[in-house]
Amino acid sequence: MHKLLNYTSLLLVVIAFLTPLKTRASSFDPDYIISDFELTNSQTMSQTEIQNFLEITDGALKDYSTIDVDGQTKKASEIIYRASQDYKINPEVLIALLQKEKGLITKKNPTNDDYNWATGFACYDNRGPVKSFRGFAVQIDRAAWRLNYFLEHPWEFTYRSGQVYRISWQKVVPQNSATAAFYNYTPHVQGNKLLWQIWQNWFASEEGNIPEGSLVRIKNENGVWLIQDNKRRPFRSATVFLMNHKFSEVEIVNQNELEGYEIGEAVTFPNYSLVSLGEEEIFMLADKEKRPISYKMFRAIGFNPEEIIEVEEKDISSYQLGERIDSPYPTGALLQDEDSKGVYFVKGNIKQPIIDITILDNNFPYNNIIKISSTELSNFETKSPIKFRDGTLLKTPNSSTVYVVSQEKSCPILSAEIFEAMGYQWDAIINIPENILNLHSPGEIIKI
Repeated sequence: MHKLLNYTSLLLVVIAFLTPLKTRASSFDPDYIISDFELTNSQTMSQTEIQNFLEITDGALKDYSTIDVDGQTKKASEIIYRASQDYKINPEVLIALLQKEKGLITKKNPTNDDYNWATGFACYDNRGPVKSFRGFAVQIDRAAWRLNYFLEHPWEFTYRSGQVYRISWQKVVPQNSATAAFYNYTPHVQGNKLLWQIWQNWFASEEGNIPEGSLVRIKNENGVWLIQDNKRRPFRSATVFLMNHKFSEVEIVNQNELEGYEIGEAVTFPNYSLVSLGEEEIFMLADKEKRPISYKMFRAIGFNPEEIIEVEEKDISSYQLGERIDSPYPTGALLQDEDSKGVYFVKGNIKQPIIDITILDNNFPYNNIIKISSTELSNFETKSPIKFRDGTLLKTPNSSTVYVVSQEKSCPILSAEIFEAMGYQWDAIINIPENILNLHSPGEIIKI
């Protein structure tokens, strides 16, 4: 593995971080922070390797334990690892984010606020943080969820790959989904530069002789390569190449120099690209699948016809044929009945009612709500109501008992002493009617 997995030598890297930065890439490029593969490669570190990393960096997290969103007491390394696996986000990214936001990886004596807002999730420049997202485990969980959500729902957010923006008074054109996701998470150039610097010192691969991000070819040979993650990635389709590049950008290199790089995965269409073979059907490309979608459904979803890329069969031959998209909401959306004003979470052909506004605010703090008619809503099959997400603290007005949601069950916390010993915050409790609590089946009593 080219990643920094020799943790016995990591101390030297940590010392380097505390001195003037010597980045492995030539300089910070605001258009490209890390690759999509680096963001989503959740297999870079095991839980043991994360713990070793925390011990060598010698910050307070090496000995820190608290309650996770599933109601179990865990080490910080276990919480980081669990979130990385649940949401398919690189644990190294979560470590870099913890350092960027509150310095928690190297800090010896963090404050309660450092733990409570560890990843900066739901912390805003112009208003206070959202208290229901307070707590170390919740911050880790929601940060990983959020980065994954950016990748799976790019059309819902301000910053997208390939678009031109002015951020922090400078022009920025995110070159990939990962970079766009980071700007949606932190809409400042300096904040993302700090993340990049941490990444470069701790996790970035050593550069070869050819600069990262270069487009190269060998003289008198067909084929263009992208140098990325210390590998050479082929373009197997001119269509994919021309989406973001020009042939004038390609440089000629020596064959021996290029062959020093391991061959990586072929450069493909970005996830959720819409392509057409010139027939009465288009495909959505995602996770190595091509999912057919009719023009009628395309229009129902509200996609822009200009987003369709005309391709040849060979351009998408490497994709497996996936399930047909027969719903306007293949990845999930919030819909509101124009008549009753009821809100539903709709995914595919299933709708689940959200019967209380506290569930809506807690589970879907950023989602847009789409208003549609009762007739349109009736086309979706109704399932059980949405419950509070795991890790939420609940209480009813007529009882002093506090519950934590774990695997959709309400688990009572035995005493105030146990509540505080497990690191929960009193102001994170959500007061709800008893019928809303009863959506969750009773769980085990939380006790030490």
